Amino acid sequence: MEWPRRRCGRLFAIIVSLLVILLASTGEASARPRRAGVVVPAASDAGSRSHRAGVSKAAYLHTCGSRGDATIDQLPKCADVSVPRDCVNLIAVPRKHVFQNFVNAAIDIFGAAMRKLESPPCYELCAFNGTYDELVQNVSKRVFDGAVGDMTITDDRAKIVDFTMPYAPSGVALLVLADNDSKPPIQWIFLKPLTKELWLTTVGFFFFTGFVVWVIEWPRNPAYQGSSLTQFSTASYFAFSTLTFSHGQIIRNSLSKVAVVIWCFAVLVLVQSYTANLSSMLTAKRLRPSVTGLDQLVRNVDSIGYQEGAFVQSFLRNKGVKENKLKAFKNQTEYAEALRKGSKNGGVSAIVDEIPYLSYFLSDKSNKEFEMGERLYKTPGLGFVFPRGSPLVHNLTVAILNLTAGNEIARIEQEWLGSAAVLKGDSSPVDDSAPLTLRSFSGLFVITGSVSAAMTVISIGRSVYAKYSRVRGSESQGADRNGGVAHLREFSALQNDTGNGSVDGQRLQEVRDNDSQVSHGNGRSTDDEGAASPMQGGMCNGSVPGVLVQIEMSNSSQGVGSAL
Repeated sequence: MEWPRRRCGRLFAIIVSLLVILLASTGEASARPRRAGVVVPAASDAGSRSHRAGVSKAAYLHTCGSRGDATIDQLPKCADVSVPRDCVNLIAVPRKHVFQNFVNAAIDIFGAAMRKLESPPCYELCAFNGTYDELVQNVSKRVFDGAVGDMTITDDRAKIVDFTMPYAPSGVALLVLADNDSKPPIQWIFLKPLTKELWLTTVGFFFFTGFVVWVIEWPRNPAYQGSSLTQFSTASYFAFSTLTFSHGQIIRNSLSKVAVVIWCFAVLVLVQSYTANLSSMLTAKRLRPSVTGLDQLVRNVDSIGYQEGAFVQSFLRNKGVKENKLKAFKNQTEYAEALRKGSKNGGVSAIVDEIPYLSYFLSDKSNKEFEMGERLYKTPGLGFVFPRGSPLVHNLTVAILNLTAGNEIARIEQEWLGSAAVLKGDSSPVDDSAPLTLRSFSGLFVITGSVSAAMTVISIGRSVYAKYSRVRGSESQGADRNGGVAHLREFSALQNDTGNGSVDGQRLQEVRDNDSQVSHGNGRSTDDEGAASPMQGGMCNGSVPGVLVQIEMSNSSQGVGSAL
C-alpha cells in the first residue's frame, strides 16, 4: 500500500508543476512592451499568430488605438522595444537634454494629426539616443518607420527621407551678450522720434507762423511795433510759445487768430505723435549687440556654440568655422555661462541655434542680458520624418493643414511653451520704433501753410486797398483847396475894381456863381444866394456899393476856409 501512495504523490507533484509552468508561460506571453495609452494585441499562442497572419494589415491597424499623452521621459528606449513591425509602426523620438518641451509639443501635435486620419495606424513611440542626423539616417534605412520631434527640414535630409508639411516655422540666428559699455555718455535719443527733414520742416513752420502773425498784427498792434529786434523777438516768442500753448492773448486781428488756430492743431498732432514714438523707443529699445554677424566671428576666429545634436554643426562647418572653434552645449544654463565668459575666457562669443529655441531661451526673465542677433539661415520649418514613399506623409500633411487652420497647434504650443515663447520662425526682431517722416505729416503742413498764406494775402490786400482809398481822398481834398484859393484871388481883384467905382455885371455874376458852387461843394447851404441878391440888384444899376462887396468877400473867405 505504501508504494501506490508514493506513486500517486509523485504524479500529483508532476501535475502541479505542469500547471505552474503553464501559468508562467501564459503570463510571459501576455506581458508585452506598451506605451502609455497604446494598446497592441498580444499573440498568446501559435494559433493566434497564424490567425493574425491571415488578417489584412489595414484591418489590424484599424483595431489599434493611440493616445498622444506621453512625454519624452515616459518613452522606453528604442533598443528595448520589440513590436511586430508588420502591423505596428515604430516611431523614434529624439531624446535630448535641452529644450525637451519642444519634443513634447511635437509628440502632442503628432498625436492630434494621427487622430485626424480616417483609419489611424497603430504606432509605438520610443526614445532614440543619438544625433538628429543619425536618426534621419536610420529612418532612411527603415530601421524606424518614422521620426517625430523638432526635426528641421533641410535640403540634405530631404534627399534621403520624406518630410510632412512643417507644423511650425523655423530659422537660424545668433544669440549674443548685449554690450552695455559701448554707449556714449551723452544720449540724443530725444531727437530720434522725428527724421531730420521733419525736424527742419517743423522749425521752419514755427518761423513762418511768426512771420504771418507779424505781417497781420504789425499795422495796428503796438506789441509788434518798435525796433527790428523787438519785433523779431516778439514774433518768434509767440510762434514757439504755441508749442506749449502758452502764447496768451497778444493777437487782435481775426485773420491772425484763424492762422494761429490751424497752426495750434498741427502742433498738437506733432506733439502727440512725438510723445508716442519717444515712449515706444524708450520702452522697446533693445541693447546694441556686441557681435554684428557670423562673418565677424569667423574673421576674429572666435569660439561659437551650438545645440548638441542639431544640424547647426554642419551648417557652421559649411560657413568656414574651424572645428576646434565649435562647442556643443546640452542645456540653457551652459548657454548663459559660456556667453558670460566670452571666447577669450573659455566660453563663446555667440550661440548659433534655431530661432524657436532662442526665443524660448530669451523668454526667461533671468536671460535679459542676452539678445538675438543676425538671422543667418531660413529653413522651411519643423516637420515629421518618414521613409521614402511612405503613405503617411501625404495623410499627415493633410491632417497638419487641418490643425493649422484651427487652433489645435496654437493650443499645444501654448500648453508646452507658454505665451512668451510660442514657436517663431524667421520673423524680424523687435527693433526700435522707426522715426516719423515728413511724408507722414505732409498733408498737415500743406493745410497749415495754405491757410497761413491765405490769411497773409487777405491782410496785405486789405492794407493795400485802405491805402489806395486814403490816397484818392487826399487828392480830392487837394483839388478843392486849390479852387478856393483861386476864388479868393478873383474876389480880391474884384474888390480893387469896385474901389474905382464901376464893375461889369456879367463878370460879377460869374464870380458869384463859382463861389456858390464852392460853398455848396464844401457842404454849405445855398441860402447865401439870398444875401447875394441885393448885390446883384445893385449891379444891374451899373454900380456896386463898397459895403456889399466887402460882405460878399467875407462870405467867400469863410467858404474857402471851410474847404481848407
